[in-house]
Amino acid sequence: HEAMEQQSISISKAGIVTSLQARCSVIAAANPVGGRYDSSRTFSDNVELTDPILSRFDIMCVVKDVIDPVLDERLARFVVGSHVRSHPRFEPDVDVGANPSMADASAANAAADAVEPIPQETLKKYIAYAKRFVKPKLSSGDLPKISQVYAELRRESVTREGMPVAVRHVESIIRMSEARAAMRLSEHVSSEDIDAAIAVMLASFIGTQKLSVQKSLQKKFARYTHFHRDYDQLLLEILRGIVREMHYWDTVGAGGSAGTGGGDGANASRAEKAVTVRCRVLEDKASEYGINDLRPFYASAAFASARFVFDEQRGVIVHAAA
Repeated sequence: HEAMEQQSISISKAGIVTSLQARCSVIAAANPVGGRYDSSRTFSDNVELTDPILSRFDIMCVVKDVIDPVLDERLARFVVGSHVRSHPRFEPDVDVGANPSMADASAANAAADAVEPIPQETLKKYIAYAKRFVKPKLSSGDLPKISQVYAELRRESVTREGMPVAVRHVESIIRMSEARAAMRLSEHVSSEDIDAAIAVMLASFIGTQKLSVQKSLQKKFARYTHFHRDYDQLLLEILRGIVREMHYWDTVGAGGSAGTGGGDGANASRAEKAVTVRCRVLEDKASEYGINDLRPFYASAAFASARFVFDEQRGVIVHAAA
């Protein structure tokens, strides 16, 4: 409590009685009770920490091992590719050229992550400069938006049992907004910085709720969480959710027999190792977020890197497993 509330630590040991400054960020990790996070229980029940302690953290992230065929496949390809490339006798032209799937994966990852990496030393200097010389100012015009979000969060926190919301969370939004502006070396906090900080705070609040109320909260706060967001990534998350739901119903409904199973208009064939999703299903879910034209998404690098293929003639999206 003392380190996070007063930014100091009192010491009374070996005849030394003093108080030391503790002005630093605090990152804590907690394992859930029983070794597995239970989505039917609240965050505090899972980690057995009291509300006074939890309310002192700006952000709380629930890290769960979710079965996602798209991400699991991409992660497996990345791990295998890293292992092959780290071999002392690795030859790019020979090893990658002899394995078309590895070459395709490398090309897809390069297209999805088309960002030039920053050298570590340069990044350290950049961060040190931003922390020392850049002090962004918050505009008074953005304060009503923060106040409105805080009021809505307080209203929801009374009826929910997730993360407790207190006045210090207003300061959290301001700190995150200023930090985002400092990353851009900007002297002023923009409305986009405010929106990004609010989205992070809402994601933290919603993520600590029970699974039964998360979807209703996501729809309620959708105008904040998806403002200025990369629509390609948002649509990719929605599509992955459809695929996950399809796999769930395929596992439950098929009963181990060959054939097809569906959920939300998605069909799968184990024999073909492919997942087929009707475009109409994705379009209906995307319209809930105000996205009506999906053609740019079908042509995006994010869509291709996730190994999805748009079949316009059939009106379906196909994801082929390795």
